[in-house]
Amino acid sequence: MIPAGIVPPAGGQALPDDVVLTFTEGRTLASDSSPKDLLLRRSVDAGRTWSASTVVVSRDQDNLSGGNPTPVVDKQTGRVCLFYKGPGSTIYVKRSDDAGATWSAAEDLTPLFASNPHSWTLNSPVPGHGIQLQNGRLLIPVQHRASSDDVRNYGVDFLYSDDHGSAGSWQRSAEVPMDPAYPINESRIFEREDGSVVINGRWGPGGTRYRITSTSTDGGLTWAAPAIDGATGIFGAVDAGMLQYSSGSVDRLLFSRPDSSVRENMTVSISYDEGASFRYSRVVNPGTSYYSDLARLSDGTILLVYGRDGDVATYPERITVARFDLEWLTKGRDSLASGPGLTQYSYEMATSDARTETGASVPILSDANARGGKALRYGASDVGDDYIEVPFNVAQAGDYEVAVRFHRSFGQGQIRTSIDGAALTQGLVDPTLTMSLKTTDAVYQDQGYQVYQLGSDTLTAGQHTVRFTLAAVGRAGGKAIAPDQLTLTSGGQPADMPKTVADNDFVPGFEDVSDSWTDVNSVTGAYGRSHATHAAGTGTNKVRFRPDVPMNGVYEVSTWFRAQSGQASNASYVINHADGQTTVPVNETSGGGRWVVLGEYTFSGGGDGTIELSDDADGTVIADAVRLAYRGAVTDNDSTGYTAVSGTWNAGATVTGFQGQNYRTHAAGTGTSVVRWQSPVRASGGYDVSVWYTAHTNRASNAPYTVKDANGSTLVHRDQRVNGGQWVSLGKFSFTAGTLATVELSDAADGYVVADAVRFTYQGVVVDDEDATGYSVVSGTWISPATTVDGHYGDSYSAHAAGTGTSVVRWQPAVAVSGVYDVAVWYTAHTNRASNAAYTVKHANGSTVVKIDQRIHGGQWVSLGSFSFTAGTPATIELSDAADGYVVADAVRIVA
Repeated sequence: MIPAGIVPPAGGQALPDDVVLTFTEGRTLASDSSPKDLLLRRSVDAGRTWSASTVVVSRDQDNLSGGNPTPVVDKQTGRVCLFYKGPGSTIYVKRSDDAGATWSAAEDLTPLFASNPHSWTLNSPVPGHGIQLQNGRLLIPVQHRASSDDVRNYGVDFLYSDDHGSAGSWQRSAEVPMDPAYPINESRIFEREDGSVVINGRWGPGGTRYRITSTSTDGGLTWAAPAIDGATGIFGAVDAGMLQYSSGSVDRLLFSRPDSSVRENMTVSISYDEGASFRYSRVVNPGTSYYSDLARLSDGTILLVYGRDGDVATYPERITVARFDLEWLTKGRDSLASGPGLTQYSYEMATSDARTETGASVPILSDANARGGKALRYGASDVGDDYIEVPFNVAQAGDYEVAVRFHRSFGQGQIRTSIDGAALTQGLVDPTLTMSLKTTDAVYQDQGYQVYQLGSDTLTAGQHTVRFTLAAVGRAGGKAIAPDQLTLTSGGQPADMPKTVADNDFVPGFEDVSDSWTDVNSVTGAYGRSHATHAAGTGTNKVRFRPDVPMNGVYEVSTWFRAQSGQASNASYVINHADGQTTVPVNETSGGGRWVVLGEYTFSGGGDGTIELSDDADGTVIADAVRLAYRGAVTDNDSTGYTAVSGTWNAGATVTGFQGQNYRTHAAGTGTSVVRWQSPVRASGGYDVSVWYTAHTNRASNAPYTVKDANGSTLVHRDQRVNGGQWVSLGKFSFTAGTLATVELSDAADGYVVADAVRFTYQGVVVDDEDATGYSVVSGTWISPATTVDGHYGDSYSAHAAGTGTSVVRWQPAVAVSGVYDVAVWYTAHTNRASNAAYTVKHANGSTVVKIDQRIHGGQWVSLGSFSFTAGTPATIELSDAADGYVVADAVRIVA
């Protein structure tokens, strides 16, 4: 069933405000080709109450088998035009001039599609709603495809009217250039402030994919070649909703979709840069979710019309309307009254002032999909030396988030971005975009654009220079440098911490290296539609996950598999990250059906980071999905987050194993020489703070690091003679969102002090068994403090022998904002542990028992799943002794 929702304005007629019209298909069978009525439910009180369903188009009258009710509203007159697909390849429109109370006879628009160079046999308005442009034009996408199973020829063109949708005024535009490499169909459109129109559509054949986009600079009459849209993320190919929600000087665009590889997890996101990126997101329904549409009431209330619930993967049980405001959507970070507090400055990179390292100008190309319609393309050659440099002017001094929109294609290099000679903290990205890297395949060369957040910088008013240096060959062997737009953002609250998933159904992010793995569909407990399997072997048969990393930083890496006997107990995941390579064994016979954490690692944006899995195991290996969840930033001594506060610290590279390009040193002193690392805090909660240095016998045994967090200052000494070339933890600390996490190092030591890099890794809201607040023994006598088995969180853990369930402990992490949280537990693993430790999660929707095998996966976070919690009410997780072995109670965390 395809829903659509609109709020007709009063316009030139005496119509009531906030009449809401919702349309859907009334199907007689669970099939796209089922005979169907087109149904309308109408509200005259802003969606508080609704009329019974009325038939706008009858299947008996019109032999209707197509459907897709798609309205567009003329804001000047209040007229509603309702488009729909009739029998065969026919398209019709009806009109209402009284907010949906009555409707005109149907007008047949099929003759407009007589020209058919691509053998299209399906013509249909897209789901959702059309838009009205600033010049008054009404515009609605129309999707097409051929009937051949081998050559579908998916495509989109448009219907437009410059006469308020009057009879006989509708015309057909040119198509988005039809390209089998970009099979666009169900789509949404929006208009930018400069008058350009953008289409954003699904991948027609299905699967877990990027969205496809194109831009028109003449009001929808002609369109640029299609491209991949990196802004809207990667999820199962499905219709998605878009709504322009601007107010005053604040530009906002809303985007709704089931954010998953399958139709579930209905999520709404908000953009402040006309769809180039989406800053905040919120889950409306974590359960089964389908097509959606968005509308706005006169008071700013947002209406989300969407299908939800049901057991059939492609047909919802019901259509529902969710009501919420801007404050709820952004978790209090934006409102119509006060705004988001953001000030943004954007700079076109394709200017005549752009220069290469030789001083030569950079070629500027025409590309309607680039911001401003112009694009830089520089074919660099010398790694480490070639660059593009572009001057820009800052109107007001301040602290700025720095983001760059890069062109993505097969030929891109790995790029390091710096401002005025200082590398940005998160400025290393690889915008390469490929569908396959196997040498036996023809490489599918996609292209598109994506914004990368590159860190923060403090800038004075006046002229500055941004430099894009070829740091390394890109992951597909390219060396091109192609920045599109620089954006500086000040004020406001931090953006959401991103996540990215590479599913075995996601073609750009999953590679069967040996062409020998079996794809198994419709598996209970799999992530998405399927998983890949291989029998135990010798390691010659591999798959490779390549997540599309949204920004440089520290990520928690997790894997998903359906657990079952006969599968490998030692599946080896090889994680290739920015600091090297790590192999993590996973027992796939237990603990599946949820995310299993493999650890925290550093990746560069876009990046060449991969997770590989082979058949070198003692049972069948399951390759299903991996997830990267952003947890924090690395601040290097050459980045904008590093400052030499006092003294002279010398750059060095003599001892190997450093981060970045070098490290800094200072001889033993009295503490008068100090360096400082700082990183913006994106989320309040607990953080692990770790440092990186190069070890040597002449190093200090007592290098003094001072961590400044929400609770004050803590001095921590580390022996820099040992454990070099790796992350060394200083401990767990609390930081507050919107502040700067700070670590300082002085020369008050007994040897050379090395200042290299600091890592801040978000742990979420953590409650340990040692905490006086948030943890309690409900009943029974628990062994505490226990320290026999290593790998505990904090200084110790608690334990209890197998029992009957009469002994219970409870964790209650504080919930600051209502929403969906991942709940994870930490314990120490041992052979005497319970295979069925029963954790009870009490959440907003009830209570769920999750059993965990504590014999494995100890000394790390193990997910219990995602649950909804309400602000002001603590999340409650309980653990009892009702198990077949010792039960360990250590720590619990929740992460939004």
